Amino acid sequence: MTNIEWVGNETAFSVYVNNTDMGLSAWDVRIRLGEIVGQKPEGALMVKNHGTVVMAPAHAKAFLEALQTTVAIYEEKFGEIDLARIKEVTSAQ
Repeated sequence: MTNIEWVGNETAFSVYVNNTDMGLSAWDVRIRLGEIVGQKPEGALMVKNHGTVVMAPAHAKAFLEALQTTVAIYEEKFGEIDLARIKEVTSAQ
């Protein structure tokens, strides 16, 4: 593994995300990052758009692998994430 030293960046940001929308082209993968801020009476979610991450398909695949590893480590420490239960609860709302 390559040793990496992160350096400061005045424009760097941190954002909470609980909603994503993904798209792709032959050249890139796009991930729109959003935060659910409410729900309209007719049921439509209101999502605040925080921005879009665009990356090459090869980097997206490497990112997927890193994310899978990170989630596996999380589940080893804190227990399995039950997506079926989360979907059940959120669809009942």
